[in-house]
Amino acid sequence: MVGRLRLVRLARLAPNEGACTMESTINYDIIVNYLGRFGLNLLVVALIVRALYLRRKPSRTYALALVVGAELIYIVIVVMVNLEISLAVGFGIFAIFSLLRFRTVAISLRDMTYLFTVFTISLANALLMNSEQWEEMFAINLAVLLTLIVIEFGRILPDRGSLKLVYDNLALLQPGKQSALWSDVRARSGVTPIRIVVEQVDLPTQLATLKVYFVDQDSLDGVDTNHNDDDDD
Repeated sequence: MVGRLRLVRLARLAPNEGACTMESTINYDIIVNYLGRFGLNLLVVALIVRALYLRRKPSRTYALALVVGAELIYIVIVVMVNLEISLAVGFGIFAIFSLLRFRTVAISLRDMTYLFTVFTISLANALLMNSEQWEEMFAINLAVLLTLIVIEFGRILPDRGSLKLVYDNLALLQPGKQSALWSDVRARSGVTPIRIVVEQVDLPTQLATLKVYFVDQDSLDGVDTNHNDDDDD
C-alpha cells in the first residue's frame, strides 16, 4: 500500500518537473539577440528600398520582393552558420533564392542591381554579425549606402533620352552650322540636345530624320519615365 502511494506521488510530480526543466532551457537573451540582429539588417534593407529604390519606381510589389527576399537570405545564412553548413552549400542556396522568383520576369538593370545589393548586404551582415565583427559590418553598410546615395542624388550618371525629329531645314545641316542647328532643334523639340545624329536625308522632299540625344530631366528629379509595372498597388 505504501509503495503504491509512493508511485502515485511520483507520477503526479513528474509533469511539473518536466515543465520546470523545459522552462529552464529557454534562453530569452538569445531570442532578443537574434531579433535585434534581424531588426538591424531589416533596418538597413528598408532604408535602401524606401529612401533610394522607391524614389524612382514606386512599386510596392518589387519593394516587397526586395525586403522579404533579403531577409530570407539573412535567415538562411544565419541557420547555415549555426548548423556549420559549408559555404558552398550556402552560396548554392543564395543562387536558388536569387533566381527562383526573377528568372522568368523581365526586370530592368536598376531593379537587378538593387536586388543583388540587398541580397549581398544581408549575406554580409549575417556572416559579420555571427563573428561579432561590428566595425566591418557598419563600414560595409555605410559604404554601400553612400555609394547608392551619391549615384542616385549626385547626378553623376544622369539618364539620357532620345527622340527622332523630322527636320525640314537642310541648310542648317551643312558644316559650320552646328550652333544654329542646336538652337533650332531646342526651339522645336523643347529639349536641350547633347548630341544630334543625322540618320537619313531625303533630297526630293527636302526632309531629314534626326536622332536627338538629351539629358532626361525627369530622371534627375527622381521620376522613372520608363516605369511599366502592372502589379502596382
